Amino acid sequence: MKWNPFKKDPKKEAEKQKIEEALAQVPGAQDMNMFQKFAMKRVMAMSPEERAKVMQKALKPENVQKHKKEILEQLEGMKRAGMMSDDQYRLAKRKLGL
Repeated sequence: MKWNPFKKDPKKEAEKQKIEEALAQVPGAQDMNMFQKFAMKRVMAMSPEERAKVMQKALKPENVQKHKKEILEQLEGMKRAGMMSDDQYRLAKRKLGL
């Protein structure tokens, strides 16, 4: 039997398939571009503690205020595209302190 450098590890393939299936269940996954899917896969692969830590760091008030313009543009775009309702829009703004 020869060594095959392209043979895939079944454990890693099973884990990858599980993440792909979970990503498919996320609303709006079909509309994500390659980089958004990559970032989502990275977040989903994290442990819950690490994920919470990253989200707390990303949603610090300083970071939210620093990127306020971009966040508001994205929220407006989602509202216009029908991805979120007016109530969801107001709730997101309130939670982010905008």
